[in-house]
Amino acid sequence: MRRSVLPLAAALPLMIGGSAIAQPAGLSYPRAGVVCDSVGKVCYDSYGPSIGITADVYGKKAGNQLTKNLSQSNSRDFRLSTGQACSVAKRTCWNDGWAERVVAPGLTNQLFGSNLRPGQAQVARDTGLCSLSRSGQRVYDGPCLLKQVSQGGQNRYEVQLQNGNNYAFQQIGGQFQIRDGFGGTWPVTFIDHGNTGIFRFGDYKLVATQENSNRNTTSNRDAAVGNALGNLLNTLFQ
Repeated sequence: MRRSVLPLAAALPLMIGGSAIAQPAGLSYPRAGVVCDSVGKVCYDSYGPSIGITADVYGKKAGNQLTKNLSQSNSRDFRLSTGQACSVAKRTCWNDGWAERVVAPGLTNQLFGSNLRPGQAQVARDTGLCSLSRSGQRVYDGPCLLKQVSQGGQNRYEVQLQNGNNYAFQQIGGQFQIRDGFGGTWPVTFIDHGNTGIFRFGDYKLVATQENSNRNTTSNRDAAVGNALGNLLNTLFQ
């Protein structure tokens, strides 16, 4: 789930601390945490290729092509047309591709930032609208609170419905899972449609749409990644 980016922003240099970050030929930095490759017509953020940002910057056709490409791979790491490569798990980019000997400091800072210490979590919050259905029957449709925690290349999404029910989706390797109130785990299929995320688990389908994104905000005090997922799930299988 990602915030929309205006196409005009792709033509503007990124300013940090009053100075512009140099952008390699063929790449643009629409905003902090985003890199767009005009050759491949793909945009990336700190979580890898972004369907939503790609569609906003390069159009729906480019977004659809990226969706197709991502369906054929579980890896979020990527290589740019400049030959530079970036690892989401290692939060680093290299000028010599996957040889990983020469770090690309400007590109690494643009995507992953330089203010995060090793192991520190990156946290984003937003309000949104959510719908929850079970076996095709709508059981909730209304406001929700959304949270995303990223640490060590792994993500956790938390969705709190206005009726008090909470859902936490934890990434383990390349897959997501959810834990029920009895300690069991269920596989989750996650589809990223830009500012909308779709989670399917068991006979449930949860659709969460962001209203305003602050994905680039980081906070230590909220990075309680070690909390048990069961504590965040109130009434999943009632």
